Amino acid sequence: MGNDQLAGGTRFPYLYTIGQTSSNVYQWADYGLDRAYLGMRFTQVASPYVTWEVSEKQNLGLDIALFREKFISYIDLFDEKRTGIYMRREFLPEIVGLESVPSANVGAVRSRGFDGRFEFRQRLGEVNITARANMTYSKNEVLKRDQTNNVYKYQNMEGYRVDQNVGLIALGLFKDYDDIRNSPKQNFGTYQPGDIKYKDVNGDGVIDDGDNVAIGSTRRPNLIYGLGTSVSYKNFDFSFHFQGAGKSSFFTYGKTVYAFSEGEWGQVLKGIMGDNRWISADISGDPSTEDPNASYPRLSYGPNPNNFRNSTFWLRNGQYLRLKTLDIATAYLRRSQTA
Repeated sequence: MGNDQLAGGTRFPYLYTIGQTSSNVYQWADYGLDRAYLGMRFTQVASPYVTWEVSEKQNLGLDIALFREKFISYIDLFDEKRTGIYMRREFLPEIVGLESVPSANVGAVRSRGFDGRFEFRQRLGEVNITARANMTYSKNEVLKRDQTNNVYKYQNMEGYRVDQNVGLIALGLFKDYDDIRNSPKQNFGTYQPGDIKYKDVNGDGVIDDGDNVAIGSTRRPNLIYGLGTSVSYKNFDFSFHFQGAGKSSFFTYGKTVYAFSEGEWGQVLKGIMGDNRWISADISGDPSTEDPNASYPRLSYGPNPNNFRNSTFWLRNGQYLRLKTLDIATAYLRRSQTA
């Protein structure tokens, strides 16, 4: 199987490209003379053995018709394993001496799930009722991915979903300076009471990028479903259809989420702000506004590297259910007579 979304946007990965250095970087044999020269270099290493991805698929289909075909269902179970996925080789160390990161068929992903459609028909006198439903569930897992060997195994993508959300685990907001002093140090700039407090996942007493973990699921829903009913009686028809999605999550971000992150812009969406925000008692005159469980951290002006980063604090559930269509129709038939 093929894939036109090659890593790095390379059009012809089996060819190498050569370009000139942008500055004087080569000293050749003039060591100690403080002189350097322009030169040529590989801007892209060739992948001469690039080939197609390989997909092994197993499907099991089941068609059911019961009660004189009043109830009909079509169910498909699938298991797909893709190997030889073309991707960047991030595991190669710098000691190899390559300025460009090569790519190769080294990735593997497994996808499993089912797809089902159901229909029930019933006639009650002159009333015809039809109920329909459909559901698709799919979950994938990264089996092999060429990436730098992380110190902490929980930061390797193997075993997680493709495009898995990654971030810090938020523990609420700092209550006061005593809370800050008694908590692990956070290396994301200055912070104070009312700022987001994070979990020390690796237990080293410092909050940094080593505490990023897989959180939530993916932005792409793993579950898609729909259900609807149609009723007809003589010349009257009524039908509706609901459509929904689940098993997904996403981060909220941007100038309508991070208050005053872009200077004077401060129109935060009401749904993001929630029911309350952390406010210093010096401003509100009420100590109860210094709530460590507030739905929004303290307001700050400009970038806030401690608060404005991917974490469970800004993670939202992407599930929804909506009424997609609603139809009401009538039809009048006229008879004509010929004299």
